Amino acid sequence: MSAEAADRVAAVTGSRPGTPLQVSWFEFLLDGGLLETHLQKASPDPAPVQLIVQFLEQASKPSVNEQNQVQPPADNRRNRTLKLLALKVAAHMKWDLDSLERGLTIPVVNMLLNELLCVSKVPAGVKHVELDLSTLPPTTAMAVIIYNRWAIRTIVLSSFPEKQNKPGPHQMNIVVQQEKELMENILAVLKEQAADSVSVLDAALRLKKDFYVHTLRTLDLLGSDAAANGETESSTAGLRISADELHCQVSDGPAAAAPAGGLG
Repeated sequence: MSAEAADRVAAVTGSRPGTPLQVSWFEFLLDGGLLETHLQKASPDPAPVQLIVQFLEQASKPSVNEQNQVQPPADNRRNRTLKLLALKVAAHMKWDLDSLERGLTIPVVNMLLNELLCVSKVPAGVKHVELDLSTLPPTTAMAVIIYNRWAIRTIVLSSFPEKQNKPGPHQMNIVVQQEKELMENILAVLKEQAADSVSVLDAALRLKKDFYVHTLRTLDLLGSDAAANGETESSTAGLRISADELHCQVSDGPAAAAPAGGLG
């Protein structure tokens, strides 16, 4: 093809031949192995945080019934798979809260981590402070720790006005005012539970034991027969987080500025 012909094609397609098209979110639903391949690229497009937003945005879209009434998002296989894909991306990022907080808004991270609590089988309706982390499966206990680390970090960061309303580079397609109100509601809940979150993290540090966090593999197992025999709950499933590493994670960064009873 001549350069002139290539330019004509580029004008129609919006890109020159040889330029790979951006992968669409639904393609990851159709090809189970595509996500891992995509994330292993040097500069994946869409980027990981963009994928998290796209997956959760699609999974949280309201449905419309036969009477044309708006209904909450359906709890179906498609939406559960989309949420699991978002978790897999976060697992690929090794649950790096710094990266998640930089790239995502508070409501999106809140949705992501609440889904982590759900798939990790954290008992519903029970306050985290009432859970005995030493008796929980390793990945379940770590999900509780990650959520409460994020809760304290978010409370501290929200106390700085210049950062409080700063949007992430990749936001869900919702009205800014709705986003602001949702963020304020989430912050109110986190602040109400702040003392409990500090207690949870203190209890985790006192255990002096290693924990395990979900990886792409353990999240894959959740949807397979392996989950039924408890493989994802074994003492060696997931990425090991040593007691020393956990202590550093909890004590460093914004969470270290927590009030009395601190995390260090």
